[in-house]
Amino acid sequence: MTDLKNNKVFQVSKWIVLCGLVILLITLFISSSSSKVDHSDTVWDTRTTIGDIDAKNYYIQYTDLACPYCTVFSREIMNHEDEFKKDYIEDKDILYEVRATDMIYEYSDAHAQMSRDSAEAIYCATEEDKFWDYYHAALAALWDDYQSNGIGVSKTSEPITDLPANYWLNIGKSIGLGDQFAECLNSHKMVSKVQENTEKAARLTNGLPYFKFNKFATGGFDNNWGWDYVKKYLDSGLKK
Repeated sequence: MTDLKNNKVFQVSKWIVLCGLVILLITLFISSSSSKVDHSDTVWDTRTTIGDIDAKNYYIQYTDLACPYCTVFSREIMNHEDEFKKDYIEDKDILYEVRATDMIYEYSDAHAQMSRDSAEAIYCATEEDKFWDYYHAALAALWDDYQSNGIGVSKTSEPITDLPANYWLNIGKSIGLGDQFAECLNSHKMVSKVQENTEKAARLTNGLPYFKFNKFATGGFDNNWGWDYVKKYLDSGLKK
């Protein structure tokens, strides 16, 4: 009788343990699934993103190549690309989107044409799935040709005013873009798209650069700040 009773107790205990494991697995699955959000309805253009579309964290950067403080932030990420991809995009599960604008076109006569032309070039490169290649090549070119010499690095520095007419076209050529890119740029094919997105950005931002990292939103960056400050910005947006 005792053995039968003990066997029943054992069976009941076994089922309780099994049920508990099933509930735990279901809970973990639901928790994991709930941390993923499909951002495809929010992203402006998946070609200007890096990371999974359903990442836990969703970061947006509004920028303009004519904005010197924007280029500092982006250049620091570019120069630490491996660490950025490993420690943030992968390990911290981030979808990172860059929204290029020509907002400086409206604010600065000295940089107006640079703002408009560079934005059109970015959008033309994006049409050929070369956003990141072009964006990084442009950042590097501006640094080598001007900013490393103290030109165009702040509001008070000497502005970049002597850009050759084919400057943005040549950057495209340097990454293998050809006639299609040239035709797009020369015909101003993307200008209406640039204007449309800039108007949308102006309603969502407060100056440039502007960052919306999950619920953390902030504007501005200093031209003397480096990678440590970029990491502080990135860390501030992470979900707890």
